[in-house]
Formats: sequence, C-alpha cells, structure tokens
Amino acid sequence: MTEVILQKLRELDISLDDMRGQGYDNGANMRGYKNGVQARIRNLNSRAFYVPCNAHSLNLVLNDSANCCLDAVLFFDIIQEMYTFFSASTQRWDVFRKYVKNLTVKPLSATRWSSRIDAIRPIRFQTAEIYDALEEISEDTSLTELIWYDLLCEINVTSKLLQSISLNIIESINQINNTKIFLQKYRSDENFEKILTQASYLANELGVQDSFSLNQFRTRRRKTHFDYESRDTPITDPKQNFKINFFHQILDNMLQSINDRFIQLEDHSKLFSFLYNISNVNNYEHLMKCCKDLQLALSSNDGLNSDINSVELCEEINTLQKHLQNENDPKAILQFICENKLIELFPNVYVALRILFTLPVTAASAERSFSKLKIVKNYLRSQISQDRLVGLATISIENQIANDLDIDDLVKDFASAKARKIHF
Repeated sequence: MTEVILQKLRELDISLDDMRGQGYDNGANMRGYKNGVQARIRNLNSRAFYVPCNAHSLNLVLNDSANCCLDAVLFFDIIQEMYTFFSASTQRWDVFRKYVKNLTVKPLSATRWSSRIDAIRPIRFQTAEIYDALEEISEDTSLTELIWYDLLCEINVTSKLLQSISLNIIESINQINNTKIFLQKYRSDENFEKILTQASYLANELGVQDSFSLNQFRTRRRKTHFDYESRDTPITDPKQNFKINFFHQILDNMLQSINDRFIQLEDHSKLFSFLYNISNVNNYEHLMKCCKDLQLALSSNDGLNSDINSVELCEEINTLQKHLQNENDPKAILQFICENKLIELFPNVYVALRILFTLPVTAASAERSFSKLKIVKNYLRSQISQDRLVGLATISIENQIANDLDIDDLVKDFASAKARKIHF
C-alpha cells in the first residue's frame, strides 16, 4: 500500500517531502504504529502528520459500545430481525403498513453505525403501532430503545459534522468534546429516572408490565482463578442491575472509547491550538514554547530543515496582533495576510496556517463514493468493462460537476473523435 501511494505521487510529480498530512481509515494496515502505511511514510517524512479519519473513529466508538454487553447486542438483533420478518413477506408488510403510517422499519447498516438512528426512529416513536402488528414479540425493549435513540441522535450530529470537507482539526476536537460533555451529563441518576418514567408511560400504552420483572435475569457469578480473589456481591435488584450492567456500562465504554480513539487528534490539536488565539496571546514565554514545539514537529527527519523558524514565528505573531483587531479566526487571519499581500512580512505565520488547514480531518466523504459502484454496476451492466465502469462511477460521484457540463459540446467532441469520414 505504501508503494502504491509513493508510485502515484511520482506519477503526479508530487514530492513526498511536501507532504504535511495523511489520513486513512482505522484499519491496522493503515494506522499501525510500527508497520502501518502511516508509519512507513513518516519514516520517510516525519512532517507528514497522520490524522486517523475521525468519522471512522466515531463509528468504532459506537461499535465498541454496542458490543460491550449482552442487552445491547440483543437489542440490535431484534431490530434487524423485525425488519427481516416484515420485509420477507408482502402479506406481513401489508399488515405492518396498516398500523404504521408515517415511518417504516429499515435494515441496520453493518458499517455506518451512526445511520442506525433511522432504524431505531420508528421503534422509538411508533412502538405501540408496531406492537399491534407484531404481538408475538413478547420482549419489552422500551428502555433500550429510549437510551440508544438518545445516544445515536447525538452521535449522528457529530458524525455529520466530522464528515464536512470544511471542518478543521480544532473544530473537530471541539465537537468531540461537546459529545463527551453530553455523555457525561447523560450518565446521571436524574436522566436514568427520566428514561424509566418515559418507559413506564410507553408500557402503559402497550398494556404491558411497567416495572422490572424479578425473573427476567439470572444471577451470574464470575469465576475466580486464585484463592485470594473475592467473589462479587450479586445484584438482586433488577432495576439496579439494568442501571449498572447496561446504562452505566454503555456510557462508560463510550466515554473510554472516545478518549482512546481521539487521543492522536488531541495531540495535533494541542500542537496548533495557539494559532487559534493569536490576537490574545500575552505570555511571551508560553508563545515561544509553542512556536518551538511546532518547529520541532515540522522539522525533517535529519533535523536540518524545518518549515518554520520558531523565533521568527513568535516575533511575527507579536507584530501581527497590532493589525488584527481581536480577530482570532485562523481562516480570517490567513485571508487577511493574502488579501493585503503580507506574505513576505509574515512568512512563518502564513506557512503554519496553511499546514493547519492542510491536515486531514476525515476520509469518509471520499470513501462513501465506493457505494456508488452498487448503483452503477447493476444487473444490466454486469458485463461492463473496467474503463467504462470507472467513467460512470466518476460521473456519479462528481455529479455536481457533471451537471454543470455542456452536454452539446461533449456530444460534438465525442462525435468528432469517432468520425470515420474525412471532413473537407
């Protein structure tokens, strides 16, 4: 994979030494710290910062949380089985549509966890109608659906924002921190009681038991491997069991997973964070330290070359403060430097800001184009050649650009290229 990337750069006549950011998904072959593609490229160019795709990382956070306990796994299995049960028969689907008018059940996505909000929405808001159409399902999933709907709503918003092509690294970490704050607040006794109240109201509508059953679970004892290990005290209260082994476990797992999977993004954010506060930097020693750290990070493998000079960068920021009028938006500052032709006066600030906006945040927007192949290569195009498939896929992926093209000119160019008669 590394050789393929290097070969493509050579074909495009792009120097590897100019690379300042590389972004891939979270596969071990790409993100591996020792033998991954990012590590091999950083061995050739230490200034090619690796930023794992944040949309993929957030997706893996949900995946970790959904597999952390049996109740979570069973809940999504029921959602998938419900869709399969109704969609497998036109007669069952007619019964379903008789009760459910506005929403419909949808299959679960195996890869895009944030999209599962669409599969849970009808269960969340039309449980009574689905219950009437599916009386043979006796399990009460009202509690788990309420919790997962709230969590996926918040994660879905963050996921959409992280896939934006205009999002930079500092804005990404701010959005992740907002999600962490939401999860920390959601993990409270007050919110847990609110969920129980909503679930009780929903259970009364369905005419089912609105309290935990004492026989719904059996006490499990953890096997001890050493004599000095003490046995855990079993939880006999079903409400407390649900709170500890489902509610708290999912949220704790999600918070821990976010901290683990976004630690590299936080490191990059700390490195460039002082560029988001240029107008208000008053501590000269702290600014000089930040500039030196950035110079070290932007130095070549041999340490002889660097994209910036820390001393000059510090002096340029102090001078630039007088012209910004409390402006701290890096985009506005970079635009100010370019529009007023001040690049020669502030070359180090100019380079540092360009590298900041070069760092990739997500690769999901490009990777999603792979799903276009399912649309292009259908049954009627099963024998399509590779060249034509690539062409049709490119048109479908870049449909906004394709819609702006003049079809008449394209037809004329194509006709002239294919004409077999000589034009006199």
